[in-house]
Amino acid sequence: MIRFSAPAGSLALALAAAALLAGCQMPGSMPPPQQTAALPPPAVPKPPPEARGIWIVGSPALRGTVDQAAAKYNGGPDTKPHLDARGTAAGFRAFCAGVGLDHPDMVASDRPISAAEYKRCRAAGITLTEYDFGSKRFVYVKDSHMMAVPGVNDFVTSWSQTGKPVSAPTAGS
Repeated sequence: MIRFSAPAGSLALALAAAALLAGCQMPGSMPPPQQTAALPPPAVPKPPPEARGIWIVGSPALRGTVDQAAAKYNGGPDTKPHLDARGTAAGFRAFCAGVGLDHPDMVASDRPISAAEYKRCRAAGITLTEYDFGSKRFVYVKDSHMMAVPGVNDFVTSWSQTGKPVSAPTAGS
């Protein structure tokens, strides 16, 4: 019997090459990814019931505005405002997904609501009020959550500002 001995480095090289080839795909072996027309609501983590408070989603650019309003608000620990800042578009998708305790109460936006976002909200039966905090600073509140969710009405009242009902925007998509 004849034995061949390979240098130790060539075995390691062969294993590395096999590992690299295992991750390769042959052209045409996988179908191309498909585009979807509608984006699903983002997976915004729902706060636990004992820590839900006032649930706000949207733009990180409004963190200071929301924090200032929350600092002036004298609500209890069960009505403490929480901002989940994942961006305006993701905020509107989560906000317009529905009403009730499983959905955000407000969206902090660095721009006015678009026509498509408004249409998505209306399709889910949501009416909303807009509060203008200055250039590129808006907070939209679900009308149904004003009285149904503890603390929302009191928090909004603490802003000392009048909101306006939102009607269909004519610009944007």
